[in-house]
Amino acid sequence: MKKIIYSILAIAAIFATASCEKNLDIPQKGVVSEETFYQSDADAEALLTNMYVSCFGGHGIAGTEGIYNNQLMIFNYSSDDILAAGGDAEDHGDFRVFDEFRYDNANGPLNNLYSGYANSIYTANLVISNFTNENKDGAEPKFTSAFTNQCVAEARVFRAYMHLMEALAWNTPCIVDRLLLGDELPVQAENQKQVLDWVIAECEKAIASGSLPVRAGATDKDATARMTKGFAQFVAGKAAMFNNDAATARKYLGALISEGSYSLVPSQDFWKLTHAAGDGNSEVIFAPNFQEDPNFTANGWGSGTPIQRGRWMVADVLCWRTDALASTPSVCENLPGGGGGWNGGAIQQDFAKKFLEHDGDSPRRLATFLTPDEFLFEMDWSGSACNDGTMDQKKVDPKRGIANTSGVYSHEFFEWKRMVWHNIPRMIAPAPASYKGDDLSSLGPNSNTSNLCMARYAEALLLYAEACIGSSDEAKGLAALNEVQKRSGSGKISSSLTLQDVMDEKQYELWFEGCRFHDLVRWGAQGKVNLDQIFNGSGFHDRIPVSTDEFFNGGSEHKLTVNYVKAHYEKFQTGKHEYLPFPRDVKVGNPNIQDVLGWTTNN
Repeated sequence: MKKIIYSILAIAAIFATASCEKNLDIPQKGVVSEETFYQSDADAEALLTNMYVSCFGGHGIAGTEGIYNNQLMIFNYSSDDILAAGGDAEDHGDFRVFDEFRYDNANGPLNNLYSGYANSIYTANLVISNFTNENKDGAEPKFTSAFTNQCVAEARVFRAYMHLMEALAWNTPCIVDRLLLGDELPVQAENQKQVLDWVIAECEKAIASGSLPVRAGATDKDATARMTKGFAQFVAGKAAMFNNDAATARKYLGALISEGSYSLVPSQDFWKLTHAAGDGNSEVIFAPNFQEDPNFTANGWGSGTPIQRGRWMVADVLCWRTDALASTPSVCENLPGGGGGWNGGAIQQDFAKKFLEHDGDSPRRLATFLTPDEFLFEMDWSGSACNDGTMDQKKVDPKRGIANTSGVYSHEFFEWKRMVWHNIPRMIAPAPASYKGDDLSSLGPNSNTSNLCMARYAEALLLYAEACIGSSDEAKGLAALNEVQKRSGSGKISSSLTLQDVMDEKQYELWFEGCRFHDLVRWGAQGKVNLDQIFNGSGFHDRIPVSTDEFFNGGSEHKLTVNYVKAHYEKFQTGKHEYLPFPRDVKVGNPNIQDVLGWTTNN
């Protein structure tokens, strides 16, 4: 895929207020005057570029702050089918607390997540408030054109998506529908429905404008990296599902499906969906387009150090604990030094067993996680001399397996869906000659240059299938569900449309893609699942697996043995943990913001 490279222009003066300018006695250099800006297509393009860049910069939703991606980690770690893992029960503390429901409003990643959404909304409002009259004074824009109308439409959808995610996270965030001035504070929504109604209306306004880019078929890769009509339909449809409005969801998601701009990738290509080889594929509805600059070296670790900010260190976090292994698996053999992998994001073993029973050796399952025997014997190990050898040779191979006699924490099965793949495993697919892996050698081996997908077609199909249950469109909903099932390769095809089948299929298909926790909250509010039973009744936090290898513990052959330990779990509290507390710093800055549910003691 030809990457879309956005240049960042010098527009610093845009953010200065007129009241500050009159106090400046010394002319500023290298800035653009606010009075002469917002008057051309080039100015609009600069602001739109700034908006898209906000996805990666600072706390951006597709970027990295510290060693994590906040949206990816918080929403996935809160799910019931992922374990925080790490080196032990104390490791990765800032994010482990979301897995174990021990966080509070002083948590750093929580604050960073909120900041990421707020900054993206601000960058969108720079476009909207300056090229429409949607500003505090209702002032007409200095300049408009067909292109500025397109920029406004894209910014409107971008802003709507950020508000949707805020509503799913905090229930009643502020609706910031224009550029606020220095003396204004955002106003909190009265309820979640108000936010979701607004999100849907904004998407409709953007669609109705006729100015949104339209994907030119499933092979149009460039359109996957920006706000399109298809993404607007997806956001509106998803917001409607969380708004308990299935009819509106069917309207938008049905239109997205029928217009034919998206299609599921073939079954054998499922693995590509979370790797660089799949960037911009037929299934991507929106994924911010990652682009590193190999000439940029100031990464904060000293002058001249090669840049490594391809979601910096997420590659390490979401890789197995390689310092505990006999040699490095070939799939991730370029990770630097001992301890190159930090063991985060383990697949919960009860779910893995359920998935394995349902999917067997489907391409979807194989691209998601490995069984213990696959990990030991079917995967290549970079230090091994018998990757092509017999099973008898592999059983006594000293360069495979878990060499650390204390074992590997949180793993009974071995996920690799989110792992950086330096090499495509032979058990998955032959490596094409052009494949360079998910990292770029010039940027350091612990980078991850694959685009982080925010919406893909499989989720749209499953949302639509759910929206069709009990309606006159059930046959269409069943067809959407079956489309995902057939592509999975599981061989399990539903003959009728049931919520249980949709819920199960969505869990298999979208594991570790940020959907599960919010869906559980929605289904819990609708009385369709019991959140207390899911999170507390199953007791899975009392059974954290630790796998050891008998070969390195006095045995004669490789075989993984599992013991179970307890996590520092404080239990999911129904009526509290469905939503996050507002960050303490945010509440200090805006005392009007009030927490909801069980967090109200923070107010």
